[in-house]
Amino acid sequence: MIHKLFGCCLSIGLWTGVVAAASPAEVSRTHFDQHGPAILAEFAELLKIPNVASDLPGVTANARWIEQAFEARGAEIEVVSQEGVPPVVWGRLPAPGATRTLGIYVHYDGQPVDPSQWSQSPWEPTLYTRSLEDGGKPRAFPAAGDSIDPEWRIYGRGTSDDRAPLIAWLAAIDALKAAGIERKANLVFLFEGEEEAGSDHLDVYMEQLGDRLRADLWLIFDGPAHQTRRPQLVFGVRGYTGIDITVYGAARYLHSGHYGNWAPNPGLRLAHLLASCKDAEGDVQIEGWNVGGKPPVTDWKNPPGFEAGLREELGVARSEGDNAPYFERMQLPSFNVRGMQAAGVGDKARNVIATEATASIDIRLVEGNDPHEMLDLVEAHVRKQGYHVLHREPTAEERRKHPLIAKVVRRPGYRAVRTSAEQPLTRWLIETVKGFQPDLVLTPTLGGSLPLYLFEDRLKAPIVIVPIANHDNNQHAPDENLRLGNLVYGIELAATLVAAD
Repeated sequence: MIHKLFGCCLSIGLWTGVVAAASPAEVSRTHFDQHGPAILAEFAELLKIPNVASDLPGVTANARWIEQAFEARGAEIEVVSQEGVPPVVWGRLPAPGATRTLGIYVHYDGQPVDPSQWSQSPWEPTLYTRSLEDGGKPRAFPAAGDSIDPEWRIYGRGTSDDRAPLIAWLAAIDALKAAGIERKANLVFLFEGEEEAGSDHLDVYMEQLGDRLRADLWLIFDGPAHQTRRPQLVFGVRGYTGIDITVYGAARYLHSGHYGNWAPNPGLRLAHLLASCKDAEGDVQIEGWNVGGKPPVTDWKNPPGFEAGLREELGVARSEGDNAPYFERMQLPSFNVRGMQAAGVGDKARNVIATEATASIDIRLVEGNDPHEMLDLVEAHVRKQGYHVLHREPTAEERRKHPLIAKVVRRPGYRAVRTSAEQPLTRWLIETVKGFQPDLVLTPTLGGSLPLYLFEDRLKAPIVIVPIANHDNNQHAPDENLRLGNLVYGIELAATLVAAD
């Protein structure tokens, strides 16, 4: 049976490819064909360890597991810790006669979970025959000798974001060693345990590690493949900042019958305030919003039909900006309401008027945006809507004096970064990946955010994002998953990069 992996027809169990038999990619596929059950069992072992960044014992256990696994493959590896902070794992795997050094970054921490929203425990990796949306059913993990369908998916926190690249690199190292193929690049590893919590201490770790992080090219293994299922290389990330806005009503909850139409309703006030920030087409209306960023890059194109297919997949009739191109929208600073709270809804709803309402906003930045200045623009806009802005809870006297009060809590964040695709090593990377994935998509910037400004400032080397996860992986959400065909691609990719001339 032939299965599709990124548009290349492959069979796990009966591999059929046009790649030369001795290529690293072919060797990796053969290795997975022979050892896939053991690779998945090792992955499941890691996935059972909770990895929420705020859970210091959990992330430390992840770090120790990673240390032992890479040490078993011959790497010089070390867990580097600071008091009360998730550790990083630094490692080095030299190659005799290597002409380049590749830096490999992966974060092993994950987003918080609400187990009640999952179809199974987020810490009990579960194998499904397809995605849940496509009617997938749970099945046992394969035993030695069993064939593996690339459409199977592993569900669990951290399957795709971002522990899959760790298993891909371990399997790639094993595959090359078993086939007697020499590695031609030195590897430097940096595995972080605090990315999902903002990477607040990564700068300190980088300073501590110093020259041990020296590399010619840093590859950031994070994020999803292109929405067309084709592999992609990404040459930048949007920056990140955010703000919480709380508006107020009466000093205590009120009966909606006795006081509705008389007492101010903070939920409605918040809705009007947010609607003033962004119009019905999704264009941000905050003064100065699109002024500071660099002009969008226009010579990068999506695959034909991409946006229409994505709208159909997501069940939306029209996307923002009057169906504007995806890449164009990714190169504008965004204003996203990531959560709202005002009393209860559904079976928790009561006939009340709440005392306050809060919106949590995440803002994605483009090159040229300063995080602090963007938050200043938001605050200025709130003031223009007539609000008295505070950075703390209002006093009783202030609530009686000011008809409109907004408390803002700022999260400064970090700036956007982009690498030129025309540098010698980035050109080498593109041609190397195209050698076994000719339908490779080149993307100017990732929609998500990573603290790559630290790599730019500290390490002074080109940075490219190398995603391997499926685009529909439920990243950061309940039922996060990884399609096994994408894991195989990650193994092929890692082996190809380290063995390429």
